[in-house]
Amino acid sequence: YASHRRRCRPHKATTLLNLWQEASNMLARKITILAAILTSGLISLLTSVSSHADETEENKDVGEFHYFRVTDPIGFVTAIETHYSSECAANWQRTSGAIVLLAQVSGDQATHMIYVGYPNYKKMAEGRILFRSCAETSAMLETISKTTDTDSYSNVIFESVMSFNADSINKYYVKTDVKIATAKEADYSKAFVEFLADYTTENGVGRDLHASFIDTSHHGINRVLFGNRDASHYVYFGSTDLNSLILNMKAMLSSGEYTSFNQRVEAMRIVQNSALMEVIKAYPVERESK
Repeated sequence: YASHRRRCRPHKATTLLNLWQEASNMLARKITILAAILTSGLISLLTSVSSHADETEENKDVGEFHYFRVTDPIGFVTAIETHYSSECAANWQRTSGAIVLLAQVSGDQATHMIYVGYPNYKKMAEGRILFRSCAETSAMLETISKTTDTDSYSNVIFESVMSFNADSINKYYVKTDVKIATAKEADYSKAFVEFLADYTTENGVGRDLHASFIDTSHHGINRVLFGNRDASHYVYFGSTDLNSLILNMKAMLSSGEYTSFNQRVEAMRIVQNSALMEVIKAYPVERESK
């Protein structure tokens, strides 16, 4: 994406921190910043462009990215693994439907990111209560506060505008942060879909090389609800193979179809940053039988 601006320091969303205002000592203060971990949702995987008014509460999956600058990777991951292995955490995920992913980040101030996913806001609220009730949660957050730079922590809450090939999570993603002008989401989304159609077909005939990437890549657009000072939306493309992802992204962004798309949307969006994400561990709801 063209016309990159200098990226500002990530905005620290404060919406969820109100839950922890009663904390009175310094350790609790650090834990407060991190206590939002695993309490909101993974990417909403809808398959059509829609306006806010068109969306229903029943289908509004909610997602949150939790960004960390990790100083002790082994200790950080061990804390998450220990929490996941507890019976309380199993009950929390089983009851609320929370899905957890851990990713490594390149090209961003953060080094790691945690996804947590809930089917809807009702399940998120229920999940928060269960999550906070676990003794293992306090232990995990205390360890995380010691294995990360807590001053660099930030989080955002987002929903999906559209998502394609969402049956499985890819290993690698290119995530581009964009700022779309107010009330222009529908116009941008329409242009995005038409660009993909133009890129994968020529005179109604599929282009095998281009289509093979788009047909298998988990890609789409997310709307950032909270923590959106720097980016209002995320545009992402995924692949199971890093080399294939990079080569295909280069080919797509240098194509004539992308040039036309960029000219069409340049007045309604600003590109802020692009980052590479590698999913290094999934923590599914269902545990493996011992």
